[in-house]
Amino acid sequence: MTAATIAPTFAGPRRVLSSRGPRWAGWLALLAAAAVWQLAGALNQSGLFPPLTSVLAEVFEVLTSEALFTDVLPSVARTLAGFVVGSIAGIFLGVILGWWRWLEPWARPALEFCRAVPPPVLVPIAVAVYGSSDAMKIGIIALAAFWPVLLNTTDGIRRVEPGYIESARVYTTGGSAVILRRVLLPAATPQIATGLRVALALSLIVMVVSEMFGSSSGLGYLILQSQRLYAMTTMYAGILILGAIGILLTALFSVVERRALTWFEGMKGRTP
Repeated sequence: MTAATIAPTFAGPRRVLSSRGPRWAGWLALLAAAAVWQLAGALNQSGLFPPLTSVLAEVFEVLTSEALFTDVLPSVARTLAGFVVGSIAGIFLGVILGWWRWLEPWARPALEFCRAVPPPVLVPIAVAVYGSSDAMKIGIIALAAFWPVLLNTTDGIRRVEPGYIESARVYTTGGSAVILRRVLLPAATPQIATGLRVALALSLIVMVVSEMFGSSSGLGYLILQSQRLYAMTTMYAGILILGAIGILLTALFSVVERRALTWFEGMKGRTP
């Protein structure tokens, strides 16, 4: 029995399993959770858990007021700036460590030590040393985004099939830079994209944490200040806005990723 006759046998069940769950199941679960929130908020008399309708009204109020320009948009800008800076640094250093493996014994101890320190722990120190400036917040966000991109880039470069590199040396005119650009980076792009996806989520989390220390604006400040003042409706509104930003950024990243990795989706046997 050849591989061609075996492949359809396994392709069928995989296709059935992937299409078993309806696409609207997630939206149905979300609507059910919203109904439970509305009912629990309406029955709550303490004021600590407002109904969903009140929170949504507050979300509209925040997005149509000055808070959109003082809290929401600056937070998004800092998140994206830190994500871009950290991703570029992670890809650059990851390519170096992945291509020139002899550097690993020298760099690994310092990298492992720094990676073991969670970026949120450094926020109070950074505030005390540099103050609560935009540069400090972007730097902390960039540090959080740096590690997953670095590790995935390094591993992706090292996992490229040696046969690809040897073939490139034979049939490609040019030095190591050409092989890196035309062979290593394209082959490692799927794993680099995985690191970028993780880095985007971490950037959003660390953005909130960085704005909760010595800050006077931003979504993190809005959520923390509302909690301190027992303005629970505003606090939940800030959390909903934060979740919506996360969904939008993830959806945008998925669109770019699918377009950039169309060839990879085809190799996996799925339509792009």
